[in-house]
Amino acid sequence: MKAGPECLDCLWKLSRQATELATSDPKVKSMIEREVSRILGRFSEDIVPSDFGNQLHQTIREISKNPDPYSEQKLREIKTARLAFSKIKPRGDLRSCVEIAAQGNAIDFFVDPESLGRELSVRPNFVIDDIAKLERKLEGVKDILYLADNAAEVFFDLPLLTFLGRKARVGYVVKESPVQNDLSVGDIRLTGLRLPAEIIPSPATVGFYPDRSSPQLRERFARADLVVAKGMGNYETLSELPESGKFFYIFRAKCGPVARSLGVNVGDYVAMLR
Repeated sequence: MKAGPECLDCLWKLSRQATELATSDPKVKSMIEREVSRILGRFSEDIVPSDFGNQLHQTIREISKNPDPYSEQKLREIKTARLAFSKIKPRGDLRSCVEIAAQGNAIDFFVDPESLGRELSVRPNFVIDDIAKLERKLEGVKDILYLADNAAEVFFDLPLLTFLGRKARVGYVVKESPVQNDLSVGDIRLTGLRLPAEIIPSPATVGFYPDRSSPQLRERFARADLVVAKGMGNYETLSELPESGKFFYIFRAKCGPVARSLGVNVGDYVAMLR
């Protein structure tokens, strides 16, 4: 998915947010701002938004010498999500599991518990709903990759991971090191969870780039019968690949460019097989 005109303003906001989290030193902030201006001076709507976001995050981490600017925020989000998930009672069927996974995608930057509570009190209405297609596809799958999104979503991924694990071999792909508030290997350790899937580290990028992955992960990605992709970042990058009928996207369209690319409205939920 290519960038839209709103993406430039969003990237500026992202850079300011990450900078504030990374450092309190005015001199370091000025250094970061100069480099961010240089990067965003090359902004083009012909480029995937995540490409710019990854450049910004890498630059901010390097200049601030802070490898995980979002660490405290992730801890708060994980605490909020753990409490919220404890009040959910999964039914165990596929639709219920996908709905819960989608609800987890409502947890994002600085969401407050009250707002999250409202989001989780209502079952998602999927404007694009391919869950029945997914159920049919699961009859023949043997190998599944599940691409994680934000750290706090891990609790809400559990029911779907468990369901899929009864059907096939499942690999849960998380970041090998911190990037933004995405789920990393270290974050899983913090949760204390024992996940019903093989944990597979991937490069520290927002979104998933097969060509930047290890040879082992590239090979696993190529032969997977199904790739479950959580969140807009994974959609932005994977939608650049040819449609193969094996990508199942679960997310809430939180911005105009993503919503327009799908023909939905901002705020709509998507459960889409492409």
